[in-house]
Amino acid sequence: MVRISVIIPTRNRAADLRRCLDGLAECAHRLPVGVALAQVVVVDDASTDPEATAPARDTGLPLVLLRNPVRLGAGASRRRAVEVADGDVLAFLDDDAVPRGDWLAVAAGVDADRPGITGRVLGFDAGLVSRARQARYDARYRDLGQGTPVNFFACGNGAVLASAFHRVGGFSNEGVGGDNSLARSLDQAGTPVRFHPDLVIAHRNGKGWTAAVHNAWSAGTNHPQRMTVTDLLDTGRSSAVGDNLAVRELNRALGVLHALGRLLPRAGDGTTQPTAPPHDTEGRGKPAAGHHASDGRPKSATAPTSTRSGAR
Repeated sequence: MVRISVIIPTRNRAADLRRCLDGLAECAHRLPVGVALAQVVVVDDASTDPEATAPARDTGLPLVLLRNPVRLGAGASRRRAVEVADGDVLAFLDDDAVPRGDWLAVAAGVDADRPGITGRVLGFDAGLVSRARQARYDARYRDLGQGTPVNFFACGNGAVLASAFHRVGGFSNEGVGGDNSLARSLDQAGTPVRFHPDLVIAHRNGKGWTAAVHNAWSAGTNHPQRMTVTDLLDTGRSSAVGDNLAVRELNRALGVLHALGRLLPRAGDGTTQPTAPPHDTEGRGKPAAGHHASDGRPKSATAPTSTRSGAR
């Protein structure tokens, strides 16, 4: 029996969380023989909305609900959830994602030879920011086939064998590159993350202009690899993807902003330190010293690695 633990950080997104959990419930009803949903670990990152996790109360899913006493960010929330997750497979979703009906079944397919997978993203909302982000996803995944090694692990749509995750040290504690640090560690162990086109989510891409700018800058300043000025010029050209001028120019601007962040010196293990907490659950924060997960209780029962990186 393959047991799956699903991990979802959330903050002030009740409507998103309801869509996510409804989708996950559908997945749970379509599990093949030999696969079980062990638990869904939802981590409330100190929401100010008292109803932020209300959708988790009546899902019928095997829920573990944790709450951070202070805002820690999505990365720290995931690390906290991992401490209580006991599945053979750790599967990760963002709260604004809706997994396709076979998502859990696909996630259960990881094994010792291919312990980590990440998959496709489809958009379901409208607006320029959403179309621009979807264009970046589409461009990134266009040339990736089943089993293609990649150098990113998308925590909004990914699954990893728990034993492999713990063997390589899990996520980094630094910056927003924690998920990609897992990809580096798995690659160094000879088992790179692989692309799986059937691991599919629908994602609410558009969260406004402020969030788009903040996320591009944060992803750059906390990226594990520093960028050169030559790379910056190349980024201005290569990031202009999309099916119309407005989408292309927005992506060009966000790509350059991301690259400018990557020009800053790296610190420690290669990441800079964020100077302010993130605006939404796309950001990550460093957990408070001495903080451990302890209050969650179930409410109910060597291949070359692609140079592509995760979507900003």
